[in-house]
This record gives sequence, C-alpha cells and structure tokens, in this order.
Amino acid sequence: PICKICFQGPEQGELLNPCRCDGSVRYTHQLCLLKWISERGSWTCELCCYRYHVIAIKMKRPCQWQSITITLVEKVQMVAVILGSLFLVASVTWLLWSAFSPYAVWQRKDILFQICYGMYGFMDLVCIGLIVHEGASVYRVFKRWRAVNLHWDVLNYDKATDIEESNGSLVHPTQLTSPRFQCGYVLLHLFNRMRPQEDSSEDNCSGEVVMRVTSV
Repeated sequence: PICKICFQGPEQGELLNPCRCDGSVRYTHQLCLLKWISERGSWTCELCCYRYHVIAIKMKRPCQWQSITITLVEKVQMVAVILGSLFLVASVTWLLWSAFSPYAVWQRKDILFQICYGMYGFMDLVCIGLIVHEGASVYRVFKRWRAVNLHWDVLNYDKATDIEESNGSLVHPTQLTSPRFQCGYVLLHLFNRMRPQEDSSEDNCSGEVVMRVTSV
C-alpha cells in the first residue's frame, strides 16, 4: 500500500485509512493528510465526501509555527480588515473623547470639527461594512493556519460509526406525525386523488374530438 498524496509507502510513516475510499486511494500518511487539509481548507475528502474524524491535541510551540500558502486576494483582505479595525478603534475613541471630555468643549462648538464628526462617522460605517464583508474570508485563513499549527490525531475510518451516523440522519417513521410531515402527506394525498380525474377528463376530450370528426 502507498499514500494517495505522496505516493510513498510505510517507510515514510504509518499509513492510515481515514475515509471511505478503497483500493489504491485508501491509505494516506497523517502528515500528508494534514498538509492537504491545510492547503484546501476543508476537513472533507474530495473523493468520497466523508468528513475526517480528527482530534485536536494541543497548539504547537511558537518556535514551531508554520506559515501557510495565502493568495494575493487573501493578503489584501487581511490587510483591509486589519487597517479597517485599527481605524475604527482610533476613530471611535476620538469621537467618544470629543463628545464627553470637558477639554473638548471648544471642538464641539467649532463648525469644522462638527463636519469632521460626520466624516468620521461615515468612515466608521464603511469600516464596519468592510470588516463584516471580508471577515469570513479572513476567518477561513485563520482556520487554515490553526489547522497547520495544532497537533492533530487523525482517526481511522470506522464503518460501524459511519452506519450509525447515516441511520441517525434518516427520518424515523414516528417523526411523520409532526405538522410539517402531515402537511406534505396531505398534499401528496390530494395530488393522488386528482390524477384519475385528470386522466378521465383527457379521455373525454379525446372522445369528443373523435365524435366531431366522425360527424363531419
């Protein structure tokens, strides 16, 4: 057996069977799999769509932290979120100080500072929108970095556990008594009652057409 990622055998480390894949793509090294997960940012096998069972042990030491591959777009998103957060904190701090500090009474009376209040308030809203819009992408980058810099233990595929989880996701017959299932059942029953009437009406129409043609 060989690893489906690096195509090396057991001499490079213990081979695991972490998902439903079988045959030549059944085994993989734990380090190869963790590196592949960190690059893709997903804990699911791209072949069998099985979610790997992993256990986070502990964070690595700072001297052992590793960098991850980041695209240019992700770098721009991270810089935008960081700069937007810094500007938002500084702006809100200055606005609060100007609004409540007794040393800023002259600023509150100056027309130029009142215009600045409006401009800074508008920029704060822009920064909040930027952080909300790009925050999800930055968080995904952080999750990838965290996956690389944590000690993980990948578990082997357990068919019994997989069957139990699959059965748990199915709808039990006793759950059909809930209102949402009753509504669906009633609609299906009505459609079944309507089908014979539609068929009979089609037959009547076809018979009427035949009679008209015969009379002509």
